[in-house]
Amino acid sequence: MELACAELADALRRAGMRVEWLAQAEGVVPDRPGIDHIPLAGTDFIYALSGVPAPLPMPWTLPTIARAVRRADVVIIAEANFALSVVAFVVAKWHRKPIFLVQHVGEPSTVSKMARAVMRAGEALAVRPMVRTAEAVVYVSPVVARHFDGVRTRPDSETIGHGLDLGLFRPSAGADERDADRAALAPGQNGKIAAVVGRLTESKGIMVVAEMARRRPDWTFAIAGTGPVDPARWELGNVRILGQLDRAEVARLYRASDTLVLPSPSESFSLVVREALASGCGVLCSEQILETDAGLAPFIVTEEVDLRDVAGTAQHFAAALDRTPTASADEARAYVARQCSPDFLFSRYLRLIERLADNCGHRA
Repeated sequence: MELACAELADALRRAGMRVEWLAQAEGVVPDRPGIDHIPLAGTDFIYALSGVPAPLPMPWTLPTIARAVRRADVVIIAEANFALSVVAFVVAKWHRKPIFLVQHVGEPSTVSKMARAVMRAGEALAVRPMVRTAEAVVYVSPVVARHFDGVRTRPDSETIGHGLDLGLFRPSAGADERDADRAALAPGQNGKIAAVVGRLTESKGIMVVAEMARRRPDWTFAIAGTGPVDPARWELGNVRILGQLDRAEVARLYRASDTLVLPSPSESFSLVVREALASGCGVLCSEQILETDAGLAPFIVTEEVDLRDVAGTAQHFAAALDRTPTASADEARAYVARQCSPDFLFSRYLRLIERLADNCGHRA
């Protein structure tokens, strides 16, 4: 989500807009002239305990938020499900600033019943009222849009996916590059490599990956990401723990791997699937991914995910590692290039923002 926002901010900058980014997170804000990062003090102890991202800004950040909102012509809020988003929304309404809401999350996917209950309560009390009253809403995929079908929204509501840097996410230039990448990732191992990219939480299916690694010692599982689950505790020789990688390193991981494994039962868009396909890497994921785009079916291998039955899901996924999609890697990359063209997708964002500013009597 943060990386997608960074790419949007950079697109707005290139279009001649000045961007002020208020966020607790650091390290994802593009270091570009015209993008001013305003860091906010806060905590995310809930994520450390549960794996559910729930950053909380400190109360003394409110004046900083209010000053930034007053300076803005349009307030862009990425995801209504966070406390900072709710605060920014209320402040923007108070100052009568047009609000552009980008909604990434639909149905809560966490395995914790308590966390799901809290998220559903938050959706009823805050998210749906925000979706209903924002001047413009963008859903990142049809599955998110369907989740909010019953919410009456303003006319400016669209479904727009994420853009993809096809220069960064590309197939290997040749056998030498691929061999070098593989040797760096899994030295001394000659078998196939399965990449795992994302948050290391139970809701993302990471325990399915653990069971797969136990069942398929002939595969190396290269895991990139951080979270409350520590794969080192599995004590499996065919698991490589890479930690948090930057975008260039993730692209290299895709090029070195035979397939991306994503046993997550719920995805709003799943950018990693598109990144892997653009990089010439196979994809093994949940059937639910097709809800974000049914057109992906010829290019990926899918299995049903049931996190209530980790062992059974892992058995099916482990067997599916040997399956191949019906379409070629070149066809998959061409499809992703058409669907995730940054110029096309970001131009739709720009038109919405400019129309919103004009309708509300503000400058873009």
